[in-house]
Amino acid sequence: MRRKTASVSVLAILGGLALSAPAEAADQVQTISREGVVLQYDRVVKTGFLRPRPVLATGTTRSDFDGDGVDDLAAMGDPFNYTLPKNPTGVVAVRYSSAPQVDYFLGVLDSGGGCSCFGTALVAGDFNGDRYDDLAIGDQDEVDPGNGAHAGGVWIIPGSSTGLVAGSARHFSQSSPGVPGDPEEFDRFGGALAAGDINGDGRDDLAIGAYGESIGTKKGAGSVSVLLGSATGLTATGAVFFSQDQSAVPGTSEPNDHFGYTLAIGKVNSDRYADLVIGAPHEDDGSSVNGSGVVTLMWGSATGVSTTGATAVTGAALIGAMDQVDTIAWYLGEALAVGDVNGDGLGEVIAGTPGAQTPGINGGLVVVFTGRSAGLSSGAVRVITQRTSGVPGSPEGGDRFGAALAVGDVTGDGRADVLVGAPGERVGTALEAGSVTLLKGSTAGLTGSGAQAFYQGQSGVPGSAEREDKFGASVALLNLDRRGGLDAVVAAPGEEVTGDVAGYPSGSVTPFYGALGGLVPQPTTWTGLGMRSDHVWPQRYGLRIAGPQSGGPLY
Repeated sequence: MRRKTASVSVLAILGGLALSAPAEAADQVQTISREGVVLQYDRVVKTGFLRPRPVLATGTTRSDFDGDGVDDLAAMGDPFNYTLPKNPTGVVAVRYSSAPQVDYFLGVLDSGGGCSCFGTALVAGDFNGDRYDDLAIGDQDEVDPGNGAHAGGVWIIPGSSTGLVAGSARHFSQSSPGVPGDPEEFDRFGGALAAGDINGDGRDDLAIGAYGESIGTKKGAGSVSVLLGSATGLTATGAVFFSQDQSAVPGTSEPNDHFGYTLAIGKVNSDRYADLVIGAPHEDDGSSVNGSGVVTLMWGSATGVSTTGATAVTGAALIGAMDQVDTIAWYLGEALAVGDVNGDGLGEVIAGTPGAQTPGINGGLVVVFTGRSAGLSSGAVRVITQRTSGVPGSPEGGDRFGAALAVGDVTGDGRADVLVGAPGERVGTALEAGSVTLLKGSTAGLTGSGAQAFYQGQSGVPGSAEREDKFGASVALLNLDRRGGLDAVVAAPGEEVTGDVAGYPSGSVTPFYGALGGLVPQPTTWTGLGMRSDHVWPQRYGLRIAGPQSGGPLY
């Protein structure tokens, strides 16, 4: 989220994030209550790590909670085999790059039941401008203590020189003073999150999707709220609310549009303000033969999100941009990101569309909206599929190419690259084994030329491609070693490892280092089994990985 210099350890990445779990010191789970909602927290001190040998690190970080110049890894999974004060609804585990500790954050299951949704949206951002990233955790099924509705909420855990500070956690819901809207059943507040500096004050702001929000009588129409950063962290003072029934937003709210299902924040034009991108992938679902879904761009300004100049493009409007027969953008915007892929100073909006027809159903594609001061246009796009020249593989029904996106400069050439997950990719005879593809930026924009594809068992990539591993279900581009460009982490939440209970996969996360030629596989894998503590065993580890934005389907 920022540029700085710090003393860090490359060895700590290899040692502190090792495959096997080092010995643990005694610990005790804490419960923290805010606004009548309970957060469970456990910090486990690990021994036996390789100790740091400092090296100089400079550059952009994206999830650096302890400010050492190297990103830390926050990932979500399902809690399994647990001994906790209260039944959990999800576990977010944070491993630090150069500190011998792991933090576990868990929600609390309502007595009436609910989903394991704590952490299904997970982002990092510096909301108070202190140069330590903070962690935002969404729980779209959180129960409002006032009316009992499964309306959703968001926890904010601030960073510090010692890592995340659970005791200073803050909580927001639609019951919080100043937050727009009212908590209603299945609003899904916190179902999508994105962090970025919309008003240019040097502090990140937070966009919160409530894609199940009813707008009038239109159930599931969806809404987005934006909370601004301040010297004391996120604040509801000046919070704003957007729906498609407002004049500032293109379109009209309709039942089950799910406006706010995905979000991204980044600089699209050349001013100092980051801009807000909102996905409503179920817009016009079933009403057009040419595509569905809509992506909306709203400009940033000194006062926050501008109420003028918003633009939007639908999936159906892209039919003329398809240069391949039988390619249709169904459910445009199920994944979103922003990055300058051609280096011209204007950011491109990247929309993953895993439900696209290419020509098989759910083959998937990626849409690149060219950065323009006038906003989004269906006439200024590039569509990339696995049929695009240079892109490895071939499009097959169910590949879901574009299901996960991460954008950043991997090669160090000053242009953003795009890491694309295809968790449904068949590898050999293994259905849904999954793969990822790195599409490289160039002066001409995002291109298939020089693209790299990776799957488990490929030369240099740990593991083997197995049925329903879903490698590529979640991806992030982070600063892991400061050699070359940004580095990648790729999750396979369906991965079963030795020691698992059959049918209950621990899941895994695999790192790749960035270099001039692209991504370089590393002989390391971090698993849910390796994250097991005395109190909880994370399953399907890596369902979400914290980065600048989070939301969309889970695989």
